[in-house]
Amino acid sequence: MSIQVVPSIATNRRRDIQGLRAFAVIVVIAFHADLPIPGGFVGVDVFFVISGFVITAMLLREKEKYGQVRFGNFWKRRFLRLTPALAVLVSVVILASLVFLFPDGQRLTIQTGVGAIFLVANLVIARNTGGYFDGPAELNPLLNTWSLSVEEQFYLVFPFILAAAWWVKKRSRWASQIPLLAVTLIALVSFGLALFAVWPGGGGSEFTFLNFYSPFVRAWEFAVGSILALLVIRGWRLPRSLNEILAFLGLIGLILSCFLITASTPFPGPWTLLPVLSTAAVIYTGTSNMSFVNKGFALSPAVLVGDWSYSLYLWHWPVISFAIAIGFRSTGALLIAVLISLPLALASYYGVEQPIRNLRSLSKPVFASLVSGVIFIPVAVAGFALFVYQTPSLHQGNTGVSYLDYIAENSYPCDFPQTSGNLSRCRQSQAGGPISVALIGDSHAEHLFPGIMTAFPDTNIMYTYLPGWPYEISENSVLTISSIADDPSIKVVLIASRWDEGQARSSELAFTTELMASSGKSTYLVNDGPFFSFGAQECKFQRPLDLKQQCEESSAQFQANLDSYNEALLELVAVTQRTTLLDISGNFCRDGVCSMLIGDEIMYSDRSHLNVNGSKYVFANLRETDPEFFNQIRSVGDASSG
Repeated sequence: MSIQVVPSIATNRRRDIQGLRAFAVIVVIAFHADLPIPGGFVGVDVFFVISGFVITAMLLREKEKYGQVRFGNFWKRRFLRLTPALAVLVSVVILASLVFLFPDGQRLTIQTGVGAIFLVANLVIARNTGGYFDGPAELNPLLNTWSLSVEEQFYLVFPFILAAAWWVKKRSRWASQIPLLAVTLIALVSFGLALFAVWPGGGGSEFTFLNFYSPFVRAWEFAVGSILALLVIRGWRLPRSLNEILAFLGLIGLILSCFLITASTPFPGPWTLLPVLSTAAVIYTGTSNMSFVNKGFALSPAVLVGDWSYSLYLWHWPVISFAIAIGFRSTGALLIAVLISLPLALASYYGVEQPIRNLRSLSKPVFASLVSGVIFIPVAVAGFALFVYQTPSLHQGNTGVSYLDYIAENSYPCDFPQTSGNLSRCRQSQAGGPISVALIGDSHAEHLFPGIMTAFPDTNIMYTYLPGWPYEISENSVLTISSIADDPSIKVVLIASRWDEGQARSSELAFTTELMASSGKSTYLVNDGPFFSFGAQECKFQRPLDLKQQCEESSAQFQANLDSYNEALLELVAVTQRTTLLDISGNFCRDGVCSMLIGDEIMYSDRSHLNVNGSKYVFANLRETDPEFFNQIRSVGDASSG
């Protein structure tokens, strides 16, 4: 028996759904422009539910017309609808990154762009950018392509599932509910994974691929839309009065989602039900006897913005991201960036998206050529940007995380105990034997390790990176610190951090220094160098539009911060035995100016971390400025080797 497709789902276009798309893209843009809509990112979830409904309806129509799902035809339409416009965006943004971004940002953009073309941008972003709400995300101009890859991954898999369910249904009179049950099971399993991912025991306290970008925790949102389409096909309807009430509740739910959900809300998770079910309610109430809410969404201005929504979504974020990269962070500046993105989006819509999606009766060779061109052009642009173009370098030295690469290549994993599942890192300078010197702290301890291991090649030195310490105390930091205190071979302990007065006066720091002193260890509290208002790449490289290059600035802010925490460190030294202040603060500041350069050599990897040369420079200077420290480290190394 054939499926009787009801009129509300029998056509390709529902004006109210286009208006719902307009709502979704507007709140996403508002969120990215830093307007006071803290949950505007839920617009993506609205898109996911719409996609589930529309794609299932499309497959139902095709099955009714042809008796089967024609996978090739389905994917061809999806390709023409999405990929050419995406390829143009990726190509333009990669080229623009050569103008607006430094090499690290260029590489980030290239990797993400190639990932988007091959439908895995979400995987690439999870690896190279991190959490959606983390600082680095705002400097990835193709960050928004994560959701497109999730959607395309759904398009690749879901038709198979639905076709298999229809195949089973056709061959058994007892299996009439199989399609609905199959999609419901997908929804339940996916939602269960989403709940697990944001549950603290499941890793919800830290960013992972599973708890934001993964299709496995997003599939239920598409499935809700699909379930809705399968129910509508059965003729499920509400009385008119209840239909109006449900539509109103759906609209209120969508609005509340934009304000009750924030970047700190575990997401996707329980709160995601609010925008997802609200979207489903609005779609459902527009299937017949359209409610006043659906009629509002179906107004011509809303429909027009909905028609543009894909292009608007593609283009708004890259322009905003580039604005942030060159220093325009105010809401007003970001709104101007949005206005700049509008003509780009409209050019994409009328010049690429519409002409290509409306192509008809393409022969296989012509379609194959189109696919090849659409894929080849952005990949070729990426190859040019990665292997041919080079941003002019004005100074010597590495920036970025090269000091971590140096540590990995020139040291060995610690034999020290570490709890599982923590974000700590631990390395030692020699492959075996007792450890004589321990360096502990946050990343500002870690960047000192290349220098100290080079300065004392005959001494086995370990460092352990304890993120957030001494403010944040974890099971692993307690284990690490107590293990160091209990190890009789460790004679010297260095404690370093990106200090502020609060950290320098923390009870955890006082406890640790006292513990080390009572264990008979000589302890050094290491102060810090300057934190610059600009990054190391801004000093090293010259972007095409840069009117000036900055490598130095006034030392006033650095000196004020140094004075505040140095006083606290000196107070701690005064009341704790065997504890000394190791002063490394004067290496890069002279005569009221702090500079990243020593001669023509850059010493920093970013705003505050030293690169390998900077780390080595600090300890080379200590040989002259603090020979007592130098001699003590040498003596414990000699005693250990002897």
